[in-house]
Amino acid sequence: MIPLTALKGKKYYVVGLARSGLATVAALEKAGAIVYVFDDSKQGGVSPEEIEWSSLEALVLSPGIPHRYPKPHKAAELARLHHVPIICDVDLLAETCPGATFVWVTGTNGKSTTTALLQHLLPEAQMGGNIGVPVLELEPFENKEGVYLLELSSYQLERVPHLKADSAVWLNVTPDHIDRHGDLAGYVAAKKNIFTAFGESQNVIIGIDDPESEAVYHELLKDKAKKVVPLSIHKILEKGLSVQEGIFYDNAQKVCYLKGLINLPGIHNYQNIAAAYGVLKFLNKPFDLEEVIQFSGLPHRQEDVGSLGKVIFVNDSKATNIESTLRALACYECVHLILGGIAKDSGLRGLENYKDIIEHVYVFGRAAQQFSTELSHDSIPHSVFETLEEATDAAASKAQQGVVLLSPACASFDQYKDFEERGEDFKTIVSKFCSG
Repeated sequence: MIPLTALKGKKYYVVGLARSGLATVAALEKAGAIVYVFDDSKQGGVSPEEIEWSSLEALVLSPGIPHRYPKPHKAAELARLHHVPIICDVDLLAETCPGATFVWVTGTNGKSTTTALLQHLLPEAQMGGNIGVPVLELEPFENKEGVYLLELSSYQLERVPHLKADSAVWLNVTPDHIDRHGDLAGYVAAKKNIFTAFGESQNVIIGIDDPESEAVYHELLKDKAKKVVPLSIHKILEKGLSVQEGIFYDNAQKVCYLKGLINLPGIHNYQNIAAAYGVLKFLNKPFDLEEVIQFSGLPHRQEDVGSLGKVIFVNDSKATNIESTLRALACYECVHLILGGIAKDSGLRGLENYKDIIEHVYVFGRAAQQFSTELSHDSIPHSVFETLEEATDAAASKAQQGVVLLSPACASFDQYKDFEERGEDFKTIVSKFCSG
């Protein structure tokens, strides 16, 4: 557990008592801080109306609880009224471990895989944040050689006033979480907090293939204290990291071939590998392609979960927006696609570009009727179902070859608590008729 001894005697209000919230309470109490707690779904605690706000050092608000959009939590409203900082557990880590080496990774897509790949390549490092372990459950390093690898979502990045990354990775931006940030500009603004250390030394790797990221890249170039390395999977860069036709380049010099990696298929994973390479270079660590090949990937990210005759079943439940789904589709040639859940604002925009490889689409859940309308407009053959099980059974019956791909392009909360539960259900369904 991270020691927060510098916070002894200070008062904090922790709202939201899921895993990261409970870890925060435990770390603060162990440090001798005075902690008040509250959770809307649990009995007890101190309600926001009962808190003496003027005595607080900060409100530690769970990342999943809104403080602006779509409606601020009462605790956030009162904190803002009394000028109390609203932070998350990541900020406490950054404030209390200023001597550690931090590598932060963000992006709409790919941040989990990139962070996990880095941890695989740097086994001595510790990984946490939006992936795996709550940051305050990590262990302190005995010296400054230790590296913390943290995946950070926009929900966390909007609450980190003490953040300073030694190396920051920004992979990409596509519209996501708009309800939480108000609009795309608000989403980008939250992500940009990964570069908070303006005017201070910082290594940056930034994907430049989408217009929002390219604009941020040009903004960062104005900060002479930053070493900014662009990354593209669409063109070869004379200065920077790039991938073209499966070949990875550093400053336009070939590094290695990436095409054909079984556990990291597709050009989007080439971007993840290139970003990890850049971080290792910043840290003066060697890059070993053989180690990359040994990386098994993450559950629910294009996970091969079995086969039936000439048909392979792939669990890509982590694809909660259409951009992620399109990236998965680009890896295959004959697809029976399962979509469904709670649709994002972008719907199925861009799916029409993959009509040639889509044999049939199976839609389920709350988004089913909306998706059926969009698919009909684009003349893509499809069927509508209530549940994932019904959709999967139909796909297994219809498919004769190729891939049955669960890549939902939706949030899961209509029928599941999260994308992990949805993915596990898919694997259970597939196991009924499929060899692993």
